[in-house]
Amino acid sequence: YNKNIEGSKQDLLWSIAVSIFAIGGMIGGFCGGSVGNKFGRKKGLLLNNLLGVGGACLMAFSQVSYSYEMLILGRLVIGINCGLNTSLVPMYISEIAPLNLRGGLGTVNQLAVTVGLLLSQILGIEQLLGNSSAWPILLGLAIVPAIMQMVLLPVCPESPRYLLMSRQMEDEA
Repeated sequence: YNKNIEGSKQDLLWSIAVSIFAIGGMIGGFCGGSVGNKFGRKKGLLLNNLLGVGGACLMAFSQVSYSYEMLILGRLVIGINCGLNTSLVPMYISEIAPLNLRGGLGTVNQLAVTVGLLLSQILGIEQLLGNSSAWPILLGLAIVPAIMQMVLLPVCPESPRYLLMSRQMEDEA
């Protein structure tokens, strides 16, 4: 709005922007089972990636738009996206993986999450992207995994368990 925000309001807005991600994560985590059952694991993940792209764009363009509301909304949307991914991805992996690989693939998923967290912490270093001019790029990078999953997921099969149990499509399963 082209004016400085006073200290106490600035602290409140900063606190909301930081904590809203966790609230979104809880919402997404709680909704993961119903999204997976209603749309299927694969389609649920594909739809969830639309949230990822939208949230990343909101965060990336919040500085250009001079809108802290966009930043807060983007953090909420990305939080929901992460919560849904946290519940849908292990469900999908465990249902499409052969029995002898199921545990290993579940572990690789958790390892990928941990490496992603490490990478985001490294990129957040002030000399890289954690500074006043590059932070929109840092937050906008959330679009990369969403787009990668949107490109790669269509060639993956739908969960046989979902097809059989939820859709009664025995032949396709």
